[in-house]
Amino acid sequence: MKRLLTIILALITIGALSAQNVDGGANDLMKKVSQQYQKYSTMQFHYTLKTTKDEKTLGVSEGDFYLKGGKYKTTFSGVQYFCDGTTMWSYDKGANEVSIYEYDPDDDQNLMNPQRILKGWDSHFRAKFIRDEFQNNVQYSIVDLTPKTAQSYYRIRVYIVKTSLKIAKVMVYEKDNTIYTYSIEQFKSDIPLDDKLFVFDKTKYPGVEVNDMR
Repeated sequence: MKRLLTIILALITIGALSAQNVDGGANDLMKKVSQQYQKYSTMQFHYTLKTTKDEKTLGVSEGDFYLKGGKYKTTFSGVQYFCDGTTMWSYDKGANEVSIYEYDPDDDQNLMNPQRILKGWDSHFRAKFIRDEFQNNVQYSIVDLTPKTAQSYYRIRVYIVKTSLKIAKVMVYEKDNTIYTYSIEQFKSDIPLDDKLFVFDKTKYPGVEVNDMR
């Protein structure tokens, strides 16, 4: 599940998709999206995740994401993740427990690292333009990304608002027929974000159990 979250975060912060093996105009479209998102100094958005399988809804959850350079903070399934570019914290609210890890931007196994996923993005996926489509009076351009190597999923479908080039929705199709649909809402960019936001302050969590894994 963490890997799936990383996929959506990487798509939202898309900055390295100047892909080869692209057809139908997807390459030019993604370049424009990339150029726009690279201009943002900070980003903040709310997302909703809907999980379905065989047309049945398995669950709905939501969270918030903040990004400032190499720093990020997000909430996911009751867990808060903090990263200040040096240290990572994972806080489980239900257990009132936090785990601390050393941040390694070059660690392929660091599944919550959007920067690592962005690095060489085009070497991992092929992109294809599918169609333009109207939904609720909004026109979207739809692009499919397919992995070049075997994964548990076989397709990522990206919905881009045609007028603003904002990514509005991402659908991850798993091989077991599970579909994860991420809807992006309340997107803001270039807003002031205090560096303290990306650091776990244990004084704000009375009685928290600390597991230092460094």
